[in-house]
Order: sequence, then C-alpha cells, then structure tokens
Amino acid sequence: MTSIPAVATIIVLAGHWAPDLPLVTAKGRTRVAELMHRARAVLLDLGDRTTLRTAAAGWNDRVDVVVARSEDQRVPADAILIRPDGYVAWAASPQDTDDESEKGPRCAPATWFGPERGDH
Repeated sequence: MTSIPAVATIIVLAGHWAPDLPLVTAKGRTRVAELMHRARAVLLDLGDRTTLRTAAAGWNDRVDVVVARSEDQRVPADAILIRPDGYVAWAASPQDTDDESEKGPRCAPATWFGPERGDH
C-alpha cells in the first residue's frame, strides 16, 4: 500500500467534507460533527499554533476557534478551516512555517466570510 504524503492530503482536504475526527479539547471529548452544530465556521487548531489563532482573531464573530488534539487517529492537517456547511475551506500542513500558517487564516476567512472586524 502506498502512503499519501502529508502535503497531498492537505490539498485533498480543501473542497471536501471535513473528516469527523474524535477530538479532545479543554472542555472534554467531542467530534468535528458536534463542533458544527452551531452552524458557524470552525477553525480547528490541531497543532496548538498561537500564530494561527492570532491571525484568525478578526473573524471571531463568525468563526469559532477550537484548539484540540485527536488521540484516536492520525490527523490530516495541523489546522482545518471548516465552513458552516461542513466543507473544508483551507488546511495547514504540519510542515508549514508560522508565516505560511498565518496567511491561510487571514486569506481564507476573508474569501469565505468577508473582511475581518477592525476591533480585534
């Protein structure tokens, strides 16, 4: 069986349904599907990257940021921006530098959810 490189997995995620990963957050165990019940976009930070969360702060009125880890399976990305309809808008590879990871949460939310708030 041939393994798919991490970067290829990231590319495959965008535009597809978000995987329903089992997660552990500061609030306890959950799944991606449960995070989507509020019908809001979710930025799932699976790599505990402060720069990523800071970059997304301008959209916190439209995007829920969740820091989590998955104990049960290998995660497909360090971060996943999930649209309210459950599709992946953007994903970050573990190999992305902080600069590269910061660009995604600034560009993707602007594309999908409009300009960032000015008071963050």
